[in-house]
Amino acid sequence: MNAAYERLMQHLDDREVHYLADGENRSICADFRGEVGTYRMIAAVDDQAELFQVFGCPPLRVPEGARPAVAETIVRANYRLNVGKFEMDFDQGELRFQASQILTDDRLEDSVIDRLMGTTLSLLDVYLPAILSVIYGNELPEDAIRCAEAGRGGFGGADDDPG
Repeated sequence: MNAAYERLMQHLDDREVHYLADGENRSICADFRGEVGTYRMIAAVDDQAELFQVFGCPPLRVPEGARPAVAETIVRANYRLNVGKFEMDFDQGELRFQASQILTDDRLEDSVIDRLMGTTLSLLDVYLPAILSVIYGNELPEDAIRCAEAGRGGFGGADDDPG
């Protein structure tokens, strides 16, 4: 086990977060409740790329007929984001938000873990209502994103992180 992965688990243990560890892939999986929904969070340490990644997955499979409109929605959202990006598997309809940080000397600081996990949770809460309104409310992607961004003070930077 490398030091960054051990630090990630210690960080979560210190905060009494319940998670499943996958030592082989150096990742953890935990559910976090936001204001809008509960999201599956996967945090991973990639030794090869020297990268810490956080993936936030809403409990949603995008229906096939809505995928082109949701793709436009997330492209519009991504354009304004400073940290992270939304991704969608067009074939399966899996949607997620990803944030990452390059590691130096196999070190992972508590502040980085908090920032990436907090940013992921926060941006899922901001943009999930827009995505849902496109899927189920027949709202245009441009209008949905404009409404989502009007409701938050900034545009996806670490400075917007509440935690």
